[in-house]
Amino acid sequence: MFTLLKSQLALLRPSEQPDYILRFLISQVEQGHLAAGHKLPSVRELSSQLQINYATVQKAYHQCKLAGVITSRPGKGSFISRRGVVEALQSCHDLTSMNSPLSEHSEELSLELKQQAISSIYDYDFRTIFRYHSTLDNLDIRQTGLEWLGKKILQPSVNRILPCAGIHEGLLALFILHQKKGTIALPQYFYSGLKSIVQLLITPYVTIPCDEEGPLPNALARLCEENQISALYINPNINNPTTVTLSINRRLALAEVAKRYHLSIIEDDAYGALASQGIATFSQILPSHTWYLQGLSKSFAPGMRMAWVYGPSEGDTHQLCQVMAALKVSDNPLTHQIVNKWVMSGVAQRTAEETLKTTRVRVKLFRRLFPDDRYQISDDGFHVWFSLGKRNAYEIAFLLQQAGISSTPSNEFSFEKNEESFLRISLSGYSSLAALELALKKFRDVLNTLYIKQTQV
Repeated sequence: MFTLLKSQLALLRPSEQPDYILRFLISQVEQGHLAAGHKLPSVRELSSQLQINYATVQKAYHQCKLAGVITSRPGKGSFISRRGVVEALQSCHDLTSMNSPLSEHSEELSLELKQQAISSIYDYDFRTIFRYHSTLDNLDIRQTGLEWLGKKILQPSVNRILPCAGIHEGLLALFILHQKKGTIALPQYFYSGLKSIVQLLITPYVTIPCDEEGPLPNALARLCEENQISALYINPNINNPTTVTLSINRRLALAEVAKRYHLSIIEDDAYGALASQGIATFSQILPSHTWYLQGLSKSFAPGMRMAWVYGPSEGDTHQLCQVMAALKVSDNPLTHQIVNKWVMSGVAQRTAEETLKTTRVRVKLFRRLFPDDRYQISDDGFHVWFSLGKRNAYEIAFLLQQAGISSTPSNEFSFEKNEESFLRISLSGYSSLAALELALKKFRDVLNTLYIKQTQV
C-alpha cells in the first residue's frame, strides 16, 4: 500500500505531500483497504518507508487528526478513527467540482436578466418580507413551475406540483416519504448528493445491475421478487455521472416493471432542459407512478436554488407537502419574484438555449483533445465520464487538483466496489474556452506522466 504512496509522492512538491497523504488514507478507507481501528506506522517509520522528511509526515498526521481520519493513543500509536471516517470522506466534497451551467451569456441576454431581476424586486411589496412565507401555498410559483416543466408532464395541475429549494431538497423529502414504505432501488452510479441523503437517513437500498446504458429491467424485476421495494430512483437524461441518456425502449421496459410491482419512480431530470433528443419522460410514460423533478440548477441558475416536484396524484403530492413542511419554515420571497419573472418572460429558456450552445463548443474541444474512446460524453452535457481502468481514482483526482483541474472519483457516485475506476470531469468550471483548453491539456499531461511512470515500473 505505502509503496504505491511512495511512487505518487515522488511526483509532488514537498509542500503538497501532507495533503496528499491525507487524501491517500481517505481513499484507502473508501476502498476498504484500511478499516476503522487499523494501526498505522509511526511518523518515523512512515517517513523512512516513504523516504521523505520526518516533519512532512508529522504535518500529514496532524492534518489527518484534524479531519477525523486518525486518532492517536499515547504509548500505543496512531489508528484509523472509528469516529469521523464518514465525515472525513464527506469533507472531500468540493463545490467547485459540482456540475454547473456555463455563465458565458451574450451581453444582450445578461442585460435583460439583470433588468428583469431589478424590476421584479422593485415591484415587490417589501412590507411582506418581514413575515414568514410558505412557498408550498404560493400559487404563482407553482404556476411558474408548470411553465418551466412544460410538456415534460401530462395533465398539468397546480395541485400536483410543489416548489423546493433545488432538486436536492426534493429528493430528501421523497426519500423520507418512500423509505417508510420499503427499500429504494438505485442504479450502480447516481448523483453524489444522494449518497449523503441515504447515509444520513440510513435508507434501505438495493443496487440494480446495469449495462452500458443503465439499469437492467430484468435485474430490477428479480430484485422486486426478493425485496420489498417501494421506489426506483432514475436520472434518465445526460445521467450524472455517466452522461448516458436512456433509450425509449429501456424506459418503457423499466416502466413496465415499475407498474407490475407497484413501484414509485423518482425521476430526477436535472438535465432535462438541455436534453435535445426529446425522448418521453417517465412522467409521460407512467404518470400515475412517477415523481418528476426538474429545476434551474443544471440549465440556468444553480444559485437561485429553485426546482419543482410533480407528483403522481393530488393525494401523493399532499403527503409530500407534509414532509416538506416539516423540513423548512419559510423561503426567500425575493428569489421567487425573480424566478417568476425570468421563467414567465421566456428569458430563462433563452438562457438555457445559450448554455446548450456553449456546452456543445466545449464538448467539441474535449473530443478534439482526447480522440480515443476511454470516456463517455454527451453533446448536450457539460461533464465527462473518464475511464481510468484499475488506477486509483482518488490519487489521480488529487494530482489533477494540484494542477487546478476539478474532478470527482467514481466512488463518490456509488455504494459498490467496482473493478473499473472513473473520474467525472466537469467542463463548466472554467471562465472561458481558453481556460478550459489549458486545464484539459494539463489533464492530458498528468495522464501521460502516469502512463510513463507505470511503463517504467
